Amino acid sequence: MAPTGIDYRVHRDFYETILQQLPVEVAVFDAEHRYRFVNANGITDAATRAWVIGHDDFEYCARYQRPQKLAMQRRQCFEQAVQTRAAVVWEETQETAAGQQCMLRHFLPVFATDGSLHMMVGLGEDITERRQVEKQLAEQRTFYEFVLDQLPCDVGVFDDKFRYLFVNASGIKDPEMRKWVIGRDNFEYFARTKRPVAMAHERHAQFEQVVRQRSLVTYEETFLRPDGDRHQYRCLQPVFHPDGSLHLILGYGLDVTDRVNTERALRHAKLAAESAVRAREIFLANMSHEIRTPMNAILGMSQLLAKTSLTPTQSSYQQAITTSADNLLVIINDILDLSKLEAGKMVLEQVGFAPGQLLAQVEQTLHYKAAEKGLYLHTQVEAGLPAVLLGDPYRITQVLLNLAGNAIKFTEKGGVVVSCELVQTDSPEAVDVLFRVTDTGIGIEPEFLARIFQEFSQEDASVTRKFGGTGLGLSICRNLVKLMGGDIQLESEKYQGTVTQFTLRLPVGTTQDLLPQALLPEDSPLRQHLRHKHVLLVEDNRFNRQIAKTFLQQAQVQVTEAVHGAEALTLAQEQAFDLILMDIQMPILDGYGATQALRQQLQLTTPIIALTANAIKGEREKCLAAGMNGYLAKPFQEAELLRVVSEWVVPQVEATAAATTSGADPASALYQIDELLKVGQGDLSFVTFMLETFVESSEESLQELAHGLETGDIVKLKSTAHTLKPSLAHLRVQHLLPVVTELDQWQGEFQLEAIAPLVSTISQQLREVISQIQVSLATAPISVAGA
Repeated sequence: MAPTGIDYRVHRDFYETILQQLPVEVAVFDAEHRYRFVNANGITDAATRAWVIGHDDFEYCARYQRPQKLAMQRRQCFEQAVQTRAAVVWEETQETAAGQQCMLRHFLPVFATDGSLHMMVGLGEDITERRQVEKQLAEQRTFYEFVLDQLPCDVGVFDDKFRYLFVNASGIKDPEMRKWVIGRDNFEYFARTKRPVAMAHERHAQFEQVVRQRSLVTYEETFLRPDGDRHQYRCLQPVFHPDGSLHLILGYGLDVTDRVNTERALRHAKLAAESAVRAREIFLANMSHEIRTPMNAILGMSQLLAKTSLTPTQSSYQQAITTSADNLLVIINDILDLSKLEAGKMVLEQVGFAPGQLLAQVEQTLHYKAAEKGLYLHTQVEAGLPAVLLGDPYRITQVLLNLAGNAIKFTEKGGVVVSCELVQTDSPEAVDVLFRVTDTGIGIEPEFLARIFQEFSQEDASVTRKFGGTGLGLSICRNLVKLMGGDIQLESEKYQGTVTQFTLRLPVGTTQDLLPQALLPEDSPLRQHLRHKHVLLVEDNRFNRQIAKTFLQQAQVQVTEAVHGAEALTLAQEQAFDLILMDIQMPILDGYGATQALRQQLQLTTPIIALTANAIKGEREKCLAAGMNGYLAKPFQEAELLRVVSEWVVPQVEATAAATTSGADPASALYQIDELLKVGQGDLSFVTFMLETFVESSEESLQELAHGLETGDIVKLKSTAHTLKPSLAHLRVQHLLPVVTELDQWQGEFQLEAIAPLVSTISQQLREVISQIQVSLATAPISVAGA
């Protein structure tokens, strides 16, 4: 009996029952390595469990055919535990019927009071499933790391202290460095790799922004390298715990070096292309000026020569000069038109014209050329066509002249027919009109038809030598027709002639839509008003001055000459002129500078008409923006010059009379109503209505300008200026146009220190104009002053 009075066997059964229920293997050994106890988890078979008591592991392994190395491993661990007098832990792998089993073994030595080994307690835990899970996790980790290493972008994972948890091979190529950096931050990494600490601070700032923003953050990072800079597009994505605290940050970066280099190359290419375009425009402007200046002299002198008495031989020489000059002018215009079409700057008019008159002009222009070759040239207009159509008669005539001119050029026998017929009338407002040119000429090979509309295209080199031309005409014609909403079709057979046609949908007009006649008959009231008018002619070329002067003097216009802008300023201060004809390119002071000085320094409101040989896109707009009222391209015909002069001089007479009736001083007027009188055909009630409308819209513009300046809205400011320009131009408010144009064409962002003076000037001067108009309307509401 135990001292406590409890049966020893009961006591033993109590503890054995506990040991048997433990979910681990439990075995107890004596100092000689023999089993003293083993629970059912250690040896499941009861007979084996009973037999093993008193035997060691060598005997156990021998009896049950277990590997001897198993017994040797256990004996070594046993001795180690005794020697170290501490627990020993090891893993043991066994092959079982269910497969490989992995056990975690423990030896716990228990010593007697005298220090000798009393017993050895062994524990065994089955960790097979754990090891399988760990192996699976390791395989998955290896797989994912392999995949991430193959990505062509940098991938890094950082903890909540911004330390590396993972980085792929693209991020850090050196394997040793990849291992070293785990657990370290960017400051340590950049110090190790000897990179600028400023980059580490920049990355740290980006991490902090991610935490604050709690969303994706992107930025670009540049690495300076001897072999060329490397540009990375970085993305940082935060991941948070359910409680909202930061879990980790996923970072990835794309190498955008190629993109940056490509963008840089594209920018350089764009600058080069823009430079080339500017160079071409400058070249075209200079060539236009250099060619048109002598061309003006040739054509002008030829016209003056034709008015003198000539022998038949001299007359034929004069016609040859005129024809050759006209042909050269066509080539020049072809090149300039091509430039306009390529730049998308070709503008179409929408005015009234008579189809019959248009074809008559074509016949009149080409009749002599056809007669020279012994060809007939007929025009046919269908009877059902409306009397007046709306469109761009100049461009339609240009196309027909080119097509018919080509037809005459390539026709040796027979002739050419230009026809115009009605195709469809499904709407009373618009009709489809078919224009056709038919010839009996040499025709075109079928294989050449596919490329006949290409620029500089000729059927073969001999065509150019025999017939001449640039090969631009058909290309320009097709582009013009497309711009007008149609297309050119061409049918031809070699030696059987050619048919070229195009269809345009044109609105139906009325006789009121017809343009006024360009020629001024001798008994015309306008020609009568031209007499004794005083024109200042500013032109540095002696021949061009002589031509313009002769044309004007033959219309009994008084002409004063100036050879440059500075001389024109002096003359304008000494005497008054009804009109100024201003050349653009002149020495000492050019036309732009002279006009600006006349408008701003002298406050001159006299109409100024530009005479320029620069017939390229944008030239007219530049002249108007500089303060000029009109534009006449060289070389010009006598009728063109007289028409332009009459447009600006004759209304001045009518308007001055109205101003005198009202008692206003024209010299002090800030605006002119001559164009309104012309548009309204002398109806002063129309002028009054338009002036009232201008005042109302200008008040709104002043509010828009103030609001745009206050809010820094450059778009609104430019839009308001753009809206103001046409009204100011119609009222001849020349002193205000330059500053309004400057605001309208402002480039870049809003700049208060530069924009504010512009807006202030516009607002102040516009209020002065409004005030003068209001006074005129109040004192003479019908007979308005200000002409």
